[in-house]
Amino acid sequence: MEILVVEDARDQRMMLTRLLKKQGFQVYEAADGREALVMIHDHRGIRFVVSDWMMPGMDGIELCKAIRATDFHRYIYFVLLTGNSDEEAVVEGINGGADDFLKKPVDFNELQARLNAGNRIIELKAALEAKIDAIETDLKSAADTQAQLLCDPAQLGNVAFNWYFKPSRFLGGDMFGYHELGDGQICFYQLDVAGHGIPSALLSFSLNHILCDDQHGNVVKEVLDTPPYVRARAPDQVLSRLNEQFQAKAESMLYFSMAYGLINNETGAVSIALAGHPPPLWVRKTSASIEVLPIAGVPIGMMPGMCYSTESLQLAPGDRLFLYSDGLTECENREGEMFGEDRLKSMLKESITNDVDLVVKHFEDSIRNWSGSEVFEDDVTFLLLEWNP
Repeated sequence: MEILVVEDARDQRMMLTRLLKKQGFQVYEAADGREALVMIHDHRGIRFVVSDWMMPGMDGIELCKAIRATDFHRYIYFVLLTGNSDEEAVVEGINGGADDFLKKPVDFNELQARLNAGNRIIELKAALEAKIDAIETDLKSAADTQAQLLCDPAQLGNVAFNWYFKPSRFLGGDMFGYHELGDGQICFYQLDVAGHGIPSALLSFSLNHILCDDQHGNVVKEVLDTPPYVRARAPDQVLSRLNEQFQAKAESMLYFSMAYGLINNETGAVSIALAGHPPPLWVRKTSASIEVLPIAGVPIGMMPGMCYSTESLQLAPGDRLFLYSDGLTECENREGEMFGEDRLKSMLKESITNDVDLVVKHFEDSIRNWSGSEVFEDDVTFLLLEWNP
């Protein structure tokens, strides 16, 4: 075990060093705080510092604060030696980051016991960090799996799809998708599971699987006795079936908001229903206007027996639909100001003549610049589709 003794009085430093070496420690010496910081940088095995409080230049408290403010990629257990044992001194030392105190003159048996206790803490912290690293490795693997579930930007007939997806950490509760159902119908959806992390991500995985693989007509499709034998369910029926299937339990409360729609590839006719999700924005090319679709609905899983309604609209060539999770509009900058729906609509209107891919890239850059961070407080997701026959 490597230990650094910091003491400006040479005789006391030598005595501490000699006794610690007899107890099996590899000991380094420093005469003040500045010299001690250099030693810690140069010797990565140092895990303990035993330092006098009162020293010229950088004293023990200043040294401790400097250690805590520096990332040495390891925890350094700090024992402060002081002739002052009153309550105010103890509080000052703890607030400065000290782990333990010893009153001078030092009782070496007590010092040995305190170092043994510190070593147990270091070993426990190392074990905890190893487990955290293993968990993060698993989470990154799960995040890769989640990324593989996302649809590629695509042109399905006359409908172009593109999107942005940024989970708040490794895994997100947001999910979206789009695929052809036959008879010229393309379904598209976006959902946002309450909360963050593993439970929300697992539910979003399950929902995505159900919506993408519904061969037996359980949710998305309806089985008929006569040709064509299978047809797409209306969006409100899809939401109702999901609501009955995914009632939240009191201990988890994993409900979710959702937008689900159908678009006819040939005609541009859209039917769409919402369950607690932000209303989609209709970007109308001819009038260069943004229309908020007047749809509402209770989030899925909150209450059984809920009814949802389907809204119909007719896209003109070049029209777009913009679906988004509330993590986009509620994203805050460093001053605590939200991105907001007005800014969102203004950006969509300004980019109405831009290519879909350019719009997505512009939004991605804008939201990153707005937040000033690579990590968001909530999942940020949007889905953009354009009908252009």
